[in-house]
Amino acid sequence: MTHPCPQYSRRQLLGAVTASSLVGLAGCSRLLGRIDDEDGMIIAWNERFVEAIQAFEGGNVGPVRWAALLNVAIYEAVNAITAARDDPHYEAYTVDADRAPADGSRPAAVTGAAFTITERGYGQPFFAEVRDESFERAHEQDGVIRAGYEWGVDVAEEVLEGRPYDETFATEPYDACPEESNAPGCFRGTWLPEFAFVPPWTMEERTQFRPDGPPSLESDAYAEAWTEVYELGRDREDRPSREVEQAAFWRSTRGSPRVPGMWNVIAQEVAAAEELPILETARLFALLSMALADAGISCWEAKYTYGFWRPRTAIWEADRDGNAGTTPDPDWEPISVGGSPEYSAGLATYSGVAGRILREVIGRDEYPFEIGENLRTGFDAEETGVMRSFSGFEDAVTDAFESRIYLGNHFRFALEDGVAAGEDLAEWIMGSHLRAVE
Repeated sequence: MTHPCPQYSRRQLLGAVTASSLVGLAGCSRLLGRIDDEDGMIIAWNERFVEAIQAFEGGNVGPVRWAALLNVAIYEAVNAITAARDDPHYEAYTVDADRAPADGSRPAAVTGAAFTITERGYGQPFFAEVRDESFERAHEQDGVIRAGYEWGVDVAEEVLEGRPYDETFATEPYDACPEESNAPGCFRGTWLPEFAFVPPWTMEERTQFRPDGPPSLESDAYAEAWTEVYELGRDREDRPSREVEQAAFWRSTRGSPRVPGMWNVIAQEVAAAEELPILETARLFALLSMALADAGISCWEAKYTYGFWRPRTAIWEADRDGNAGTTPDPDWEPISVGGSPEYSAGLATYSGVAGRILREVIGRDEYPFEIGENLRTGFDAEETGVMRSFSGFEDAVTDAFESRIYLGNHFRFALEDGVAAGEDLAEWIMGSHLRAVE
């Protein structure tokens, strides 16, 4: 598989970690170029992580988990060393900061934590070059590399131990709409409901932000949403190019960064533009990654609870919904059918929580940016260099939101309720986790 970035020459890390500190990284993106200061370290590791998502072509579930592991470990390692120095810092997530080495290098701690997590999740060959390049650029500035690196490794191991992954989380049968059911309103198809049972990262319980559910099939609200996706979501040759390009950009197919990865890239843009210090960068990515992980869990819990059908089935079988405002069309086809129950929408929940986290951390919504130059997007995740520009975070949320209607695989109510749930989750996280220590 062709990798989107130039490959580094392989060099073995010589012996044990030596006693100097600053870790830099040769990056490969339009945004970062060469990273040679500590504030860019975390951005660079996340950049490489997104490249891994594209190269390994995973879905949403695995990457959001590994992104949270990566960024929580980085945050815990950096924040604990900062606290040990009696400098301004934030609340720990789980790690006891009293054990942190005050003389340890924070960039080295980032490298130790990041490499331990990413090697475990994606394999050493993909990240070994990043680690090696980091140490080749090490020099005295922030502390002792050995102490920092070993602390980062210890923290990562502790974070991994605290978040075991079991693909059999589901302990109850999926009976909201059983697979064999063809009742009106029921989702048709097989899917993986286990994600609905993953222990949350920040929520008190998985049901905490469950939305109220889809409107009744007989309602005017349902007929209105049905008509909108019927008219705008049909796959036809004469569609406006603007709608097609928007749908393609956010489609989130295999080989793309997926929607959570797209928001990670936006955070990279923001952290670099704002020149956030190392601890502030670590906190931003930890908050964002935990928020995206919990958004997925919350959304899948809603899907598991309601089991609502996708637009294509709803349009094909409109004669069975009891609504005089809908008419069946067995020839109607969307660009994408959707592989899980309709309600609520994953893209919307991810985007709602990410947009609000970024807005709260940065302190404003108006924030012009563009993304896409070195991302694989498009209907087949093969296009690169397709840029989309936004006036701020809410603008990007709306752009992503609308894309699913143009794609033809979501109703507006699932998208609106997903965004609202994500925004409520973000406010909860900002008020309850990683707060400044007075």
